[in-house]
Amino acid sequence: MAHTQREQFKPIAPNFISLTTHFSSPSADNQQQHLSERKTKRIKKFVVWCGCITAILLLLIVIVIILAFTVYNVKEPEVRMNGVFLISGSFNGSNASNNVTIHADMSVKNTNSFTFRYGAVNTTVFYNGIDIGGGIQPPGKAKAQRTARFNVTLVINAKKLVDNQDWIIDIRDQALNFSTYTRINGKVKILNMFKRSIKVELNCTSTYNIPTESITRGDNCIGFVNI
Repeated sequence: MAHTQREQFKPIAPNFISLTTHFSSPSADNQQQHLSERKTKRIKKFVVWCGCITAILLLLIVIVIILAFTVYNVKEPEVRMNGVFLISGSFNGSNASNNVTIHADMSVKNTNSFTFRYGAVNTTVFYNGIDIGGGIQPPGKAKAQRTARFNVTLVINAKKLVDNQDWIIDIRDQALNFSTYTRINGKVKILNMFKRSIKVELNCTSTYNIPTESITRGDNCIGFVNI
């Protein structure tokens, strides 16, 4: 009986539980929270930057598309032969001089939003397909939405004309038909960055009235533009 009572009152060994198993130190909690906040901020910042970059790229694409179909869409310049005038000399029969000078009044209308700069304007005069003269106009420019007008001085070798067998027929008909071929090479520079080359060709037929010694321009000018 006594032995049984001693067993009942046997002291129980204390069960110590490590506090570190269930509780973490305050400093560790703060550090973990700080790292989590920093990570969240980095993610938010990354998302914001990606959104901004995407928006900027989309805006640039839209602007480029709009400009491509409006401002940057290079249009054909309009080249016209306004008139041809006799300055000196004569084509009339035996009075035909060695050199005949005429002026070709021409204009270049630039319908683009940027300046059209062109090189030397070359004009050649033909009679029945034979080169009988020509002239060169110095380089120039037509400002945006403006028209540049100039005179090309053409010198014609009258002897080449007289030596042509069809010349006698034209003298009899009191009218001499000749044609002019003009070539203009130029370019449009967009924002001083992008260049677009433009080539213009113009064929016109004019008639020299022998009795009045005047030149009239026909309406049969044919133009060709290559951009």
